Amino acid sequence: MLILRHNTLSSEDLFKIECLMIKVADPKYIVQDLQHFTVLDKSRAELYGYILGFLERLGLCESIGVTPSEFLDFLVDVDHGYLPNAYHSFYHAVDVAIVLYHMVCQYDVASYISRIDIAALMIAGLCHDIGHPGKNNNFQVNLKTDLAIRYSNKSVLESYSCTITMDLLTKHKLLRKLEKASGALGLPTSESEMRTGIIKMILATDMIFHYELQENLANLLEIITDENVGQEQVMQMRSSLHKPVLPSTKEEDEDEKECSHHNHTQQQSYSEEQDAEIQVKDIFSSQGAKSAISYFRRKSYFEEDTVPLCLKTMPVLPVSPEEDEEEDDDDDADHNNTTTTTSTCTTSEKHHSSGVDLVTITTPDGKTTFTPPNYIMEPQQRLILCQIILHAADISNALRPWPICLSWSNLVCEEFFLQGDAEQEHGLKVSPNMDRNQVSQTTIGLQFGDFVVSPYFEIFAALFPKADELLKELAANRSQWIKMEEELQDNKDQEEEENQRLPSSMLPDRPIINPSGRRVSVAAGMVVIPDELEERTIGSGKYKRKYWGVRSVSHSDISDLKEQLAHRERNEVIRRRKSEEPNFVNSRRLKLTPMSPRTSATTKRSTTLPVGQK
Repeated sequence: MLILRHNTLSSEDLFKIECLMIKVADPKYIVQDLQHFTVLDKSRAELYGYILGFLERLGLCESIGVTPSEFLDFLVDVDHGYLPNAYHSFYHAVDVAIVLYHMVCQYDVASYISRIDIAALMIAGLCHDIGHPGKNNNFQVNLKTDLAIRYSNKSVLESYSCTITMDLLTKHKLLRKLEKASGALGLPTSESEMRTGIIKMILATDMIFHYELQENLANLLEIITDENVGQEQVMQMRSSLHKPVLPSTKEEDEDEKECSHHNHTQQQSYSEEQDAEIQVKDIFSSQGAKSAISYFRRKSYFEEDTVPLCLKTMPVLPVSPEEDEEEDDDDDADHNNTTTTTSTCTTSEKHHSSGVDLVTITTPDGKTTFTPPNYIMEPQQRLILCQIILHAADISNALRPWPICLSWSNLVCEEFFLQGDAEQEHGLKVSPNMDRNQVSQTTIGLQFGDFVVSPYFEIFAALFPKADELLKELAANRSQWIKMEEELQDNKDQEEEENQRLPSSMLPDRPIINPSGRRVSVAAGMVVIPDELEERTIGSGKYKRKYWGVRSVSHSDISDLKEQLAHRERNEVIRRRKSEEPNFVNSRRLKLTPMSPRTSATTKRSTTLPVGQK
């Protein structure tokens, strides 16, 4: 039975959550295709139930030493930490967590990261946008908000999410049994190590790191490919260095030694160069004291106010002006802790491996042991891979089936345009893609897919081949965006055509001439300048006059007006795209500026209107 300590849910919701959790956690339960899993149509109880079910299915609660009740209590507070934004809401957080589960289980991501890594990844996914106010970092910095000042303009919202996450972990003491629980699985991890990993994962969701993560992804692909090179291929490479078949002289032996030494030196140098080129990098290390991580060095949110162990083992960075002299007093203590940390990290390197694929062995006396399989990536590389995977899940909307993709796009645009409105209200320059009068949803969707998502996931699918289905969805969605853009353009042309006529509500009940053309406001009201005019003759003798009237419509005979209007509607399909024809402007100008009957054939009347009357 689920029992909460810090929060309150109705007994009905708790029952629904527990039933769904048990159902999903059952190994016999067939998880539906998560590519088509939607969260926007589900209740809070359902979302909680699915999350707990997936965590239990992977054994993650057991791995970090918590009960489902304790994690649910934490999850409810996470939900409360999200604001009711159009896009950056708790629904987005759950959607990212579901995508992470899908990647771990369906794309073989679990072959590269440990069970503890997966637990940290799921917590980071659920919390990565907690506290987001619906206005991005650019808005915070330009408006000089309290958040921007607090975090020195560096990854403002991501840092804020980290702070809230650390506070919630402390409030719920969620990781108090982590070291014991992970050690029992042969995956010993300290609370500080896991907190540090979560911080680095959340901070990496800042889009400024997109291309650095993409480079790390490409380098990881090469590293893993190199590690998997078959032993036979290695031997074939080495066989090219065989000795001569014929007996060699003393001089030849000496020459051969020198040559061999030279070749060995060259190969070693080349190998070092290759290693230097192909490596993953800590995306925060190159930023020095101005890195977003520096905030968490100076002001931590950890039990007993200790700095995370993994941060202490990072290279010493230049001291920033904001750092005070208190760090000097702690140098000795830091040194001692660093020594302990080195030992801990060494142990971790031996034991960290894929938690999902742990080999379970039960001894005759009933004891259960877990044997981690051999693993090819270092802990730091696994942390970077977790950053890469979380970012992939965060931008995965464009690769979901079209209905889901469009639903999230609608919410993104709603939030974008609200920020654009707010920026205008505050006298700020409107951020790219946030001016509702200057950009369309289709443009946003196409640019995001073509320039951000596609290159990233091409590499992602090379590392995880089963993810190739995502690229197929992306291509299908691109076709949908193009189709939508064409339809919008057609509708826009038709709307412009309709707008050129007087609204039917303004017309009298009886049939009157209401030609199509350009609507113009004049002092007495609004009039339509017809697209098509023809020369008319009226009167005789000295009363004979010529004028320009609506083509094919006789003012004295309106009885056929309905039929003529129907004929014009049939021709609208043909004229719909007329604005795209090269000579449209010139032909329309000729129709709007007919030759005056009072002038010569070469003189034309100008109907150009003042700009204010258009």
